[in-house]
Amino acid sequence: MKKLFSLTFVIIFSISIYSQRNPNAEYWISFIYQPQKGMVENFEKAVAEKTQKYNNSSDNAIFAFQVMTGSSAGSYQRWVVRKDVSYFEQDSSDELKYWNENVDQYIANKSGQRIWQRFIGASHGWEDANGPMKYYTQQVMVIKRGKNGDFMTPHRRLAQLFSEIEFTGNRAIFRLVSGGNNQTFMIISGFNNHDRSTNSSNLPDGKSWENAYNEKFGENAWSEDWSAQNEAIETWGSNVSKMQFRPDLSTKL
Repeated sequence: MKKLFSLTFVIIFSISIYSQRNPNAEYWISFIYQPQKGMVENFEKAVAEKTQKYNNSSDNAIFAFQVMTGSSAGSYQRWVVRKDVSYFEQDSSDELKYWNENVDQYIANKSGQRIWQRFIGASHGWEDANGPMKYYTQQVMVIKRGKNGDFMTPHRRLAQLFSEIEFTGNRAIFRLVSGGNNQTFMIISGFNNHDRSTNSSNLPDGKSWENAYNEKFGENAWSEDWSAQNEAIETWGSNVSKMQFRPDLSTKL
């Protein structure tokens, strides 16, 4: 499976303005759906048919996930991923019309389109992904204005450290750029087995990430950077939730 996920639909004016400031950004688009009670089977059947009809190649792929924990358990997330600004010039009106006529009737609540920018320099293990993993954790928070640098510093540094020690796990950092508070950040990590102790690195036995971080970035850097990060957080969103990849509702590549 090629290394992308995906979603569709039309772009709104605010993202066009943002894109002009950051034309080389990588965008991910998400939608959240809560099916009507008693209509889950109908919803899933309609989503699968729509995906097969409109999202059957790597260019228009869509990937679906079901939330397993937290207040949104039972809802579905659908993602379009790894898009540049040219993606938003596409005409998706026929696809949207089909969705409204054939799928929307089974939905109780929906988020609307949310557009995220992935911070490539603060992400690790994402470029090597061969497709969706079985499970993902999401952590959402809102950052105080003027404190984005304090929040991002340890994440960028951690990505550098992970690369240096050849850590086999993965994590990615995103910022919401349209569809809500643009001070919203999200951390996503994927895994195939719940025992993530199978992840490895070249750290010597007995050396912790904290010690390696301090050696690379300076004495007490770990505690200072993460304290500043915590102080930068205004509110925690849905905190941590887990979702499961649904290949039966996704593009088959």
